[in-house]
Formats: sequence, structure tokens, C-alpha cells
Amino acid sequence: MPADPTGSLAQYLAALPEARVRTHAVVAAAIADRAATAPREQELLFIAGHAHPEYEDGADRFWHAVEQLMLAEPAGADELPLAWIGYDVVNRFTGRREAQGFLLTDRRLVVKDQVDGVFGTAAPRQYPLFVGSAGIAGSASEIASSATSSYDWEFARSLIDTDTASGLGLLLSELLVTAMETLQRLGAELAPEPPTSAELLGRVRELGLGSAVKLPDDPKHAKHFAKLAKKLPLDAGERILIACTDSTLIGAYGFLLTDRGARSKDLGEDPVFTPTEQFVPDQIRLAPDNAHRILLGPGEAHEIPTRFTEPQLAALLTLLREWGEGRLHADAA
Repeated sequence: MPADPTGSLAQYLAALPEARVRTHAVVAAAIADRAATAPREQELLFIAGHAHPEYEDGADRFWHAVEQLMLAEPAGADELPLAWIGYDVVNRFTGRREAQGFLLTDRRLVVKDQVDGVFGTAAPRQYPLFVGSAGIAGSASEIASSATSSYDWEFARSLIDTDTASGLGLLLSELLVTAMETLQRLGAELAPEPPTSAELLGRVRELGLGSAVKLPDDPKHAKHFAKLAKKLPLDAGERILIACTDSTLIGAYGFLLTDRGARSKDLGEDPVFTPTEQFVPDQIRLAPDNAHRILLGPGEAHEIPTRFTEPQLAALLTLLREWGEGRLHADAA
């Protein structure tokens, strides 16, 4: 029988089978223990059934987020809300208090970063928990990267700066690992890795890179690509697929993935080119001495603009590995 979607966490759990209540208690306790050993951004972390270190009304704030983010469209009648990394904003149109952030349950991560409009609600994004070929840690990192790299911090600008946002991303990944490991130990069956798009641009969107990269057919970036052509010239017939680029008063710079390989140019440096056939997928990584330098193979280093966050860089590495493995194809010109 579905749990009553009103009241409190205690009332919600009281309507669930005893086994589910036990699971909830064990996983929430594991998350609380993990959070205590990694005290990052605790002000914005609310754990089911555990007192908040600063807010006496932490339980009410948590339940408010559950009602808005989980119970509006539950993933099953017995879904277990575990933790919320988030904050409330006041909708200037309706005056309604709305929960935003990342709500972790035993089945999915629910993410909301937009306020409801006058004529409709802003739908949260959902990321099912899964265990793929990279194991729990790798899968948790992918889920967290997808969720945070596309997150719009606009409505929380007065609360969250760049460093805090980065810390929240790390915390989210750690809590995902803890929750998934504990659920698996308790015998829960986590979903297999979901199928991903075989199209490059579809995969860009799935990895949460849509707001980070520029596309050559986007009219609002036409002037930018004209500047790029002067700094990063292509061979005859070569086609840009995605651009991880920026520009300053002295010109455009950054990284391009084309139908022939990777091109990049840092400010004040000469352009660099790596043909696709020289990508070494299992060696694609960040340089150990530079968090914004990508290594595509031995001696094949490319600079990425510093505006790219840690989760976005992780997502870009995934994209480049899959491209190098031949798992993705570009849309027809």
C-alpha cells in the first residue's frame, strides 16, 4: 500500500514494511557516518532521521524537500528518501518556498535547480542509481558528474560560490558510493548501467556537458567561431564537432573535437593537433601536474579552459574515451 505523501518522515516510514524501514535506518546511518568523516559543506546536507548540526528544524526542511522532489512523482510506493544536499528559494512569482538541490533515495538522484513558473512547474531531472562496468565508485562518480556539471547555481548565488559548489560535488559522489555500497551489502539489486546514446551530441547531453560546450551550428556563437578560425585553422574539409573554448581581448583559445581529431591552443602558444587514430582511450586522463590539461595518449597534451569544473572535466574525459573507442558517431554534416 502506498505511503501517505503528507505529514513527516516518521509517518511515511510507518506505512512501509518493516524490512524497508530497517533498510532505511541502516543506509541513512551509513551516510551519516560517512558525512562525519568528510565534513564538507555540512550546512547544506540533511540526512533522513539525523539531526542537522545547525538547524533545529532540519527534519522539517528535509521532509519539505522530499515532498516536493520525491513524492510528487515517486519511483515506487516504497522509495526511501536518504539525504538532501540543498537549500530553499522563494519563488518571486508565487511567494512559495521551493526546494532545490540533490535528493538521494535508494533508487535515484533527483535534481532541481529551477523555480516553478507562473503557468507550470519546473520538472526535476532524475538519475537512476546503477552499477556499471566501472563498479560502484566509477558509477557513482558518473552519476554525480552528470548531475552537477549541468546544475544551474543561479538561484543560489548568494549562498554558494564556486569552491562551495565543487565541495558539494565531491560530497555528493562520496555519499552516493556509501549509499550504493550499503544497499548492495543489504542485498538490494541496483540497476545495471543504462544504455547510452551512440550519437556524439546525444552523449554530450547525457553527460551534462550541454551548457559547457559550444556547437558550430549555434547562431549565438557565430562570432566566436569566426575568431576561432583565425587561431585554430582547420584542414580543408575538416569539421568541428564540439568546442570547449573561450575568448579574450587577444583572441579565442581552447579545445576542439573535430571529425579528424583534437585541436587545441592555449593563449600565447602554438596550436596542437592529435589525429583520432592516436587517441589511446585507456590512457585518456588529466595531467598530474595540471588539472586543466588533458592527455589523449603519450605526448598528446591539450589545454582546456579553466572555466571547466572538475565534474565537467570528468564528463569530457568520458566523452573522449568513448569517441576514441569508436563507440560514438557524429551527426551527418
